[in-house]
Amino acid sequence: MTRITRRSVVASALSMAGLSALSPNGGAFAQGASDTLTLRLQARDLGSIDPALTKTGDDETIVLQVFNSLVNTKRGTMDIELAALQPELAERWEVSPDKKVWTFYLKPGVKWHQGYGEVSADDVRFSYERQLDPKLGGVHGASFKDIDTIEVVDPLTVRFVLKAPNAFFHASALTPGFGRYIVPRKAVEKLGAEFGRAPIGSGPFAFAEYRPQESIVLKANKDYFRGAPPTETLRFRYIPADNAATIAFIGKEIDQTSGPREPRWVDQIQKARSDAQISIMQPGSLQFLHFNMKIKPLDDVRVRQAIAYAVDRKVWKSVFGVVHGPLPTIVPEEFYGALKTADIPAELRYDYDPIKAKALLAEAGHPNGFSIEALSSERSDYKQNMLMVQDMLRKVGIDVKLKIMDHASYHAAIRKDEGTIDMLSTAIAPTAPAVINEFLHSAAAVGKPAALRNFSHYGEIGGSVDKLVDEAVGSTDVDRQLALLKEAQLQILRDMPVLPLQTQPLVSAIQGHVDLGYKPLSGFGQYEYATARRVAR
Repeated sequence: MTRITRRSVVASALSMAGLSALSPNGGAFAQGASDTLTLRLQARDLGSIDPALTKTGDDETIVLQVFNSLVNTKRGTMDIELAALQPELAERWEVSPDKKVWTFYLKPGVKWHQGYGEVSADDVRFSYERQLDPKLGGVHGASFKDIDTIEVVDPLTVRFVLKAPNAFFHASALTPGFGRYIVPRKAVEKLGAEFGRAPIGSGPFAFAEYRPQESIVLKANKDYFRGAPPTETLRFRYIPADNAATIAFIGKEIDQTSGPREPRWVDQIQKARSDAQISIMQPGSLQFLHFNMKIKPLDDVRVRQAIAYAVDRKVWKSVFGVVHGPLPTIVPEEFYGALKTADIPAELRYDYDPIKAKALLAEAGHPNGFSIEALSSERSDYKQNMLMVQDMLRKVGIDVKLKIMDHASYHAAIRKDEGTIDMLSTAIAPTAPAVINEFLHSAAAVGKPAALRNFSHYGEIGGSVDKLVDEAVGSTDVDRQLALLKEAQLQILRDMPVLPLQTQPLVSAIQGHVDLGYKPLSGFGQYEYATARRVAR
């Protein structure tokens, strides 16, 4: 087993990158330097920046700068229309009429960082096949479950043959995020576990340094196939506390920060830094509760429905104001294939009704309620939601004993199936199949090989919409596709494996002297810095 230390990671990365040594306090990348942008990470520390093993948005932020996917959406958007796809490592592609065979032609001459050669079709095949191998212990593999074979046609041509037609393959498997990046076979096989802390990519920035619980430094890739970034250095600092990050931003110690999704934070930044660029990106995060159906009494649908009736979701609008959006089902109404609010029958809307909640609890054998332990991340969007839920459930006799932990530890724990009522605040490709396959398909159940984020075990031990969604994805008849997706969402409401709470736009602030080079309109909350630069104001 390779033992990874801070010293070894720094030294090896610097050596491979051909960079000079840093001063002990990182002075070579001093804040405020004209060639450096200093950016906030909200977690306490790194999880993994191997694209196949990322678990948090902060890890995804780093991966986005270091790696490329095959294709991309229009910059700054989440437009997943097939006709609107943009080239990335693939300069062109062909899709069979039945959407079963997808062929990609790679741009020639794209180089891996640190002399690992050129990006090839074999690297593409390797990147996907390793994630389908249960031995990897990856977390994104279920997104690629529809792949039957991957053929290397020639060094720059790769062909995906799917098990069945899939009109959404590009949205679930090809655009950036959640394991959909191409990695170099040679580097992964040589570096082993170290690849997760000192990766090799093809992107605009190369990994240079990792200081545990302090920072990650990336350096501009001068050979980037789209041109070298105008900013030489990106320095990401781990600042888990919102107050500390806000003070650092107002004091101009950092150039970008995410913030608590609260109207008062937006007001605070605007008053303190009038030139700051406030970004409120939609659709933002989906926020909902997973009920672990392996745990009693959550295995009883009457208990899950009782919790739904006991939580007054209208309160979220009054608390969060401009940073709140409705989420009547797990699929936001703006997403393709979403069930419209007007089409939800009254009995499945779960309007606040504590009397009905108590009646359901009594019917399920819990006339006096029950007590249950639950985990929560300390991150503000998680903690605040869970505290609100805890308070509301107490009024119907349900005592939720919360254990608050740091964000990375929380995600590690629920992926080990240690949660009961698991809060998620997450972004995802804007289609109903993407949401359902990620969070409620049986293949995505935690504990399964290449599992995703089905913390309910829905479809595995009770209820299922697998067949409905699989058939919808394979259909080229749009009307039938939408009808199947609608029925799937109604069935999810009947079975109540998850309780939707709200959507929240991703809120962040960038100093007025930073020009990203594009306008972020929507996304997963991670900025791409390939064209970012300081400008005079």
